[in-house]
Amino acid sequence: MKKNRTLLWLIPLILLLLLIPFIVPSSLSVAGAESDLPVYQPVVLTNPDPGPVPTKEIEWKNNTKREKVLYAPHVNAFTRNEKGLPCSYQDGTISVKMEERIIQNTRVIFTWVQIADPSQFRAQFTEPYPSEGAMYATKLAEREHAVLTMNGDYCVGVRSGVVIRNGTEYRRVEAGKYDLLIVDDEGNFHIFRAPQLSDIDPYYGSILHSFVFGPALIIDGELVDIGTEHDYVPNSTFKKKAQRQILCQMDTLSYLIITTEGPEQSKDGGFTLYDAAQLAYDCGAKQAYTMDGGSSTWLVLGTEQINNSNRRNLRRITDIVYFVTAEPDPDPVVDPVGETP
Repeated sequence: MKKNRTLLWLIPLILLLLLIPFIVPSSLSVAGAESDLPVYQPVVLTNPDPGPVPTKEIEWKNNTKREKVLYAPHVNAFTRNEKGLPCSYQDGTISVKMEERIIQNTRVIFTWVQIADPSQFRAQFTEPYPSEGAMYATKLAEREHAVLTMNGDYCVGVRSGVVIRNGTEYRRVEAGKYDLLIVDDEGNFHIFRAPQLSDIDPYYGSILHSFVFGPALIIDGELVDIGTEHDYVPNSTFKKKAQRQILCQMDTLSYLIITTEGPEQSKDGGFTLYDAAQLAYDCGAKQAYTMDGGSSTWLVLGTEQINNSNRRNLRRITDIVYFVTAEPDPDPVVDPVGETP
């Protein structure tokens, strides 16, 4: 009888031990081990105070004008990997470093960006707002003199929320269920969950950019409970494995872009939004926000596309986020008539 009582006491204990891995959340759930992930390493720039990026006003379409950055990427500042693709860029005012991992049968690209001045963090439409004119991101990168380019938030298709680009306001309506990302004039992120317009009033006058897509994944270093598709907006794909684009702030003027490929690039590949959030958290992001994804996911270094390894389902996009240099090229390419491009 005593033996039977001992067995009865052991059974629930064994069951509890078996359930612990499912009860206690693990920060290793995505990558398998934190040591598999790249580690954030701040960069000390040699020209840390270049001042705002110089621009000029040029004619655009429909009698509109836009600012064009004067300084193009430095020709000799790129390094390339064994595949011949650019994998890093370094000049005195901006550092871009890319690292790749295969996680969950998916190619994931981690792009670390350090800039010297907030004006180097830029965004632009393909055509004057609110046009839905679209273009490949590689062409937009060349047009805008971008060092690094990623897709934006498709705000011309998302009819909610506040839209500000490079300090100019284009739309101010309620965000509804959408989360809002504000980048202030010091380059810092502020993320609001389904905000009212009054929530962002204190930031007016200091907003460099505002994006309306989301959802928010990390706010002030804490994982956000993003809920389900039904809690957010129509056509959200939280549980679907897909190409994802996550924009993170790591520190002052220091950012991380996490770009995942999807089932179009590798069998059973892609990330759910929950796994993408965990990945950003495991990398130590202070703030993390979801940009447009799927076939709109673009990552371009210089003018060369880095993601979407088999170039399937390329989609033209309506807007980009990009980073530029704040100093002229010391070794510019000179054409036969002696003019620099």
